[in-house]
Amino acid sequence: MTKEIRLLIALGTFFILLIVALMWAGNEYNSSNPRKSPLYLAMSSFQENEGVWEPHPTLVFQEDSAEDIFLQGMDLWATGDYKGAKLLFGKCLTLSIDDPALPVYAYCYLNDCILQLEGNGSKEAVSNALMFMAKYPPAANNTTLIWRLVKTLISEPNNFSQGVAVLENYLDIARHLELHTNAWIMNTIAMLEYNSGEYAKSIRLFYDVEILLENQPQTPEIQYELLFAREYIANTQFFLEDYESASHLYQKLVYDIPKDGSFNHYNCYLNLAAAYLELGKINEARTAIEELYHYLPRVNSQDKKEVVASIQDIWANISLAEGNLEQAQIHLQEIDSFYQENDDSLFVNGKLGTLMTKGKYLVAKKQYTEAQTLLETILHDHQDLQLDIKRDFLEILVEVYQNTNQKDKLLSAYEQLLHLNSEFIQTVQRAYLEFSQYYRENTQLKRYNAQLKQNNVIAILGIVIISCSLIIILVLLKLLSTKNLTDQLTGVYNRKKLNQLNRIYRRKGTPELFSVVMLDIDYFKLYNDTYGHLAGDTTLKQVAQMLATSVRNNDYVIRYGGEEFLVLLNKVSEPVAQAVCQRIHQQLEKMALPHRASKVSDHVTVSVGMCHQQTKAANSLDKLIQQADQCLYQSKEDGRNRTTTWEWETEQAQ
Repeated sequence: MTKEIRLLIALGTFFILLIVALMWAGNEYNSSNPRKSPLYLAMSSFQENEGVWEPHPTLVFQEDSAEDIFLQGMDLWATGDYKGAKLLFGKCLTLSIDDPALPVYAYCYLNDCILQLEGNGSKEAVSNALMFMAKYPPAANNTTLIWRLVKTLISEPNNFSQGVAVLENYLDIARHLELHTNAWIMNTIAMLEYNSGEYAKSIRLFYDVEILLENQPQTPEIQYELLFAREYIANTQFFLEDYESASHLYQKLVYDIPKDGSFNHYNCYLNLAAAYLELGKINEARTAIEELYHYLPRVNSQDKKEVVASIQDIWANISLAEGNLEQAQIHLQEIDSFYQENDDSLFVNGKLGTLMTKGKYLVAKKQYTEAQTLLETILHDHQDLQLDIKRDFLEILVEVYQNTNQKDKLLSAYEQLLHLNSEFIQTVQRAYLEFSQYYRENTQLKRYNAQLKQNNVIAILGIVIISCSLIIILVLLKLLSTKNLTDQLTGVYNRKKLNQLNRIYRRKGTPELFSVVMLDIDYFKLYNDTYGHLAGDTTLKQVAQMLATSVRNNDYVIRYGGEEFLVLLNKVSEPVAQAVCQRIHQQLEKMALPHRASKVSDHVTVSVGMCHQQTKAANSLDKLIQQADQCLYQSKEDGRNRTTTWEWETEQAQ
């Protein structure tokens, strides 16, 4: 064999190996079934468990490599050194990268550092993270990570368009999306479009989800997204006062939605009963509520009281429709007992709805002075009421003015109603034109033309129904709360986040080294009486912010109700949990928020109850909360402004 031939063989072998290596490297980003990288597996496990950051011992990279610097950044991030972590995440992105998942998580946590330092996420960092997710198939369908990134851009309503932009771009560039992921992104964009006032875009996206999924194999994920879109369509029909169509769709949904005690299931029953009431079908409304009672045992115990309060509101309206004012009063008293102790949690505007029922009751009793005071106060205190709710309150108030011959106020109320109705009509007309134009030119419908031909009777009928019903305006604030886990006043998590965690812990068991801290602002009612409710709201925000900065990223601060907060501490020993409680007292001491009406201090203080468990799944979350609540009660009994810890020996001895 000559020297030249050996050289050719060597060069050929080199190029073959080079091509194979390049194909393998490309496979990491573009294959439909790529190898999941070590970093991806480690980060996915960390984010799924939401535990303390501890990289797996096998996750070892060359010193000072991009991957090694990223892990150093994660160590700083876990300690709350966001400035230092930001520098390291930025540095690792400038180096040669071997692990294909690194850009995804480096941009994700770089964005998290920017959020912590500046209060808002970075559109550039989010866009880059999503770009690399789109290129790396194992991460492309991680909707939890997508939402974590996008929600950092939409802290204010006028920023929703940024969330829409990055999600629409993701749909364009991602080539490995599963069907349910595609539908989830479309549903999410639709909700953000609504909050931006783009009603036509919102409804057409929900309808596109229905077209996309209705003839697909019904996996749990696909079924959820399909039912989610249909429920929004039903609520739109209700809002547009097409109660007949809404009732038919709600009736179908209550049988299609899984009977697992979920929010969607009992919310559809309540809306079905409300639609029947609007149609004057009293017996059907009663039947719907009676059916809902069968599913109440499946409802989370923390949600059940509010669901029952909503049921009582429907019963009160049924009694009013039947002229049974005595029975209506009984139901309203039951509702009052709930809302005196709780704010809205599950049902946005739930409390306002019950006040509207009370207004109807007072008018029916001819107690016009009380009705007028109630209705005028609501309209004055809630300037940003949704269009349909404001119209309903005004219509009741018009009846009061008519019956009491208040001509000047009656004229003013009529003018307001006229303005609202004009605004409604203009919005409908504008959105309807956009909606019609969309369905004349939409290429997505053309792509599904064959499917529509096979089912043309159902599809055409569906389009006709939607067009005739002018399904344009989406008043979705009520259902947006199913995905909005943040308390609007304080910015910390709300009860829906607690419900979500409870579902996870019921399935996986509560973690080991886990503490539940419950605290209550001392003499808060006296604070409101002294300084006013606006000052009380400001203090709630300040206390919530203090709590959020006193714990780690993997802990949870939840507004439990009113002036009561819940803190869930993960992966902590009991002494550390007690130290956190002590730090909360110390921070309040430093803040020195004045409270001259307090009986224990001249500044705002809290009473705290804490319960800690060592072993995994030893107790349910409900049990731990109950024990922390008992300790909170004991702290109040012992003089307030203190922490009481649950003693397991005491319980066992009993």
